[in-house]
Amino acid sequence: MQVVLVMFKGDSERRSFSVARDVTVIGRREDCDLRIPLGEVSRKHCRLIKDGQNLRIEDLGSSNGTFCNGERIQESAVGPGDSIRIGSVAFIVQIDGQPPEDEISAPAAPASVSSAGSSNQAEHSETAMAHSTEDFDPMSALNSEDSASDFDLGNLPPGEQSGIGLEEIRPDESA
Repeated sequence: MQVVLVMFKGDSERRSFSVARDVTVIGRREDCDLRIPLGEVSRKHCRLIKDGQNLRIEDLGSSNGTFCNGERIQESAVGPGDSIRIGSVAFIVQIDGQPPEDEISAPAAPASVSSAGSSNQAEHSETAMAHSTEDFDPMSALNSEDSASDFDLGNLPPGEQSGIGLEEIRPDESA
């Protein structure tokens, strides 16, 4: 099963990330398989699990939650075309080429919630999650003080390796 996460920046720009491992940990720690260097993403936020022809996502006790198709989940089956949101980063899931590239569009922004109190994430975790992908600028994440300065997307083609805002997807070492 070939799994690709398609990330959107605004309405027109997108990047694709192949998920090669059977278990892919997503978070902000350097040892995560897919690193998102943003403060609203927990150190080990969630994981994608390939089990035969099934794909699941599990929250790993994150502070701000993991969302699948707009619903906060602890664990959920994931199918082609489903949206996953981790912090302010949203992905559309493509499995074995479905949905086709020309049918993938940016996920709908979450319901409008005032972000006035989002600086206190523990008290306003739902509010902190209200940022749409249109508000997320990967380049500003790269330039912020709390993000890593070294970005290595070793298993992506050279054209997909620059300016992404996500640090790393490590190739499956057991393959």
